[in-house]
Amino acid sequence: MLIRSSDRSRLHRRQCVACGYSGRFVDRVNQAACPRCSCDFTVRPPKSYAEMEGIDELDPRLARAVRAGAFDPPQREWRLVERWLVFLFVMSVLVVSMLALAIAALPLR
Repeated sequence: MLIRSSDRSRLHRRQCVACGYSGRFVDRVNQAACPRCSCDFTVRPPKSYAEMEGIDELDPRLARAVRAGAFDPPQREWRLVERWLVFLFVMSVLVVSMLALAIAALPLR
């Protein structure tokens, strides 16, 4: 992930999950709800962007392994093949239809 800003504190600032409010009242220990939208923090606790995206993991090798497991190349490859087969089928139906119309439009002698 490319972070263009040198200030990474915004990634780790906790915010309300419902409305995105990241004021000073979100990190209070006894804060029960969001002051802006009244979201219940016991049900949906405030999280930082890094926590929501899984960037804040301790072992980068483990995170890489999880991402590699989520990517399934054979499934993706078959979806690509299926899309091309559907495209070729539709194009062949269109070509045959155009040929049939062209033959029907020829004058008979």
